[in-house]
Amino acid sequence: MRFLLLALFSSILVFASDTGFDNLRHLAEEPVSSSSAAWEEEEQAYDSGAYGTPETSGAKVYLSILDLPDHLFKGQIFSVTLRTVPTSGDYEELLYRFSGARGVKLLNSEPERRYHRRIYQDRFYFKVTDEHARLPDITPVLTTSDFTEITAETFEGPSLNVTVLNPPGRFSGVLAKRFRITHTKTTSYDRRNNILVFMADANESDLGDFHIPGAGNQNFESLRNGIHHSGMTYYVVLPKTTDTLTVSYFNLDSRRFERVRIPIVVDDDSVSTQSDLKPTAQGHNLLKTAMFGILAGLFLLLFVFRRRKRYLAAAVAAAAYAAWLGAPIRHVCIKQGSEIYLLPMRNATVFEIAPTHYELEVQGHIHGYTKVKLHNDKIGWVKDEDTCTN
Repeated sequence: MRFLLLALFSSILVFASDTGFDNLRHLAEEPVSSSSAAWEEEEQAYDSGAYGTPETSGAKVYLSILDLPDHLFKGQIFSVTLRTVPTSGDYEELLYRFSGARGVKLLNSEPERRYHRRIYQDRFYFKVTDEHARLPDITPVLTTSDFTEITAETFEGPSLNVTVLNPPGRFSGVLAKRFRITHTKTTSYDRRNNILVFMADANESDLGDFHIPGAGNQNFESLRNGIHHSGMTYYVVLPKTTDTLTVSYFNLDSRRFERVRIPIVVDDDSVSTQSDLKPTAQGHNLLKTAMFGILAGLFLLLFVFRRRKRYLAAAVAAAAYAAWLGAPIRHVCIKQGSEIYLLPMRNATVFEIAPTHYELEVQGHIHGYTKVKLHNDKIGWVKDEDTCTN
């Protein structure tokens, strides 16, 4: 069935949030630092008293940044790792307070953490939102068992070197280490346009920035943003003359724009197409119905006189087509205020609200949705619960 895949799209993608990022506490794909030699060096420094001792240094906290990027692009997601060594022996938890950031957005409130012998390596993720950017000032905070907070000295956030991209005309707004189209589905939308629905995923990217330049009717059907992996279902209405959709994204590994091409192949099965099952120009034309009825009679006469099976087959085919053309159109009653959806999917886009109680031509049915043709000849979907009897 044509729209079964579209219905499955929404179940494949869990809609966490339209704009927010998933909780990243358990999303680390690799440890912050996997070098055992680095940890041994830290242990030796700690044992030698380089960070003081709980008895002599009070609540002092040593903090440094391990992997500050030397160059970034506006729109890029990046990480920094804080190496923090508290010397106070009486605390329960290490927290951070951020302030004074400019041109960056913090994406995870809780870090990806590694801890060994009072040495913390905490990874935070940010997105660059402006060409003039600096990291926030960072204040480590130790909390004690009686909920007292011990505030350490603030680490001043450094400025960042940011470049604004000069993208080509088909730039989708996406910066990613990898971006790919995984599934596509194209059906007829109305007489002049097709609707393309596709799924895509990306690594270390904010897919919420995605858009198709020059296209009018477009939006997300679902969006799940995460640091390490993001996914989306997206639709766009395109002219029927468009045979390929081309967009580009900026590859952060190669540091160049890469094109992604999506062929527009319109599905044409008669069960669940977005186009009219019975086009207005053909479906109910009395002249054509009569013409095929006459043809059926002529082929039947030829069969009677010549007794050739091909004439009988032609007569049956012509009669069946005439009956199809002459079949009455089924209508359904739509309740006032009913939402009419672009696609038969969970959280699909609502593009019209029924202004009154009225009837629409039925075009099909799938999984709790009825496909209807609107008075402007566009095709939409209405939940079965919003239909009524005459």
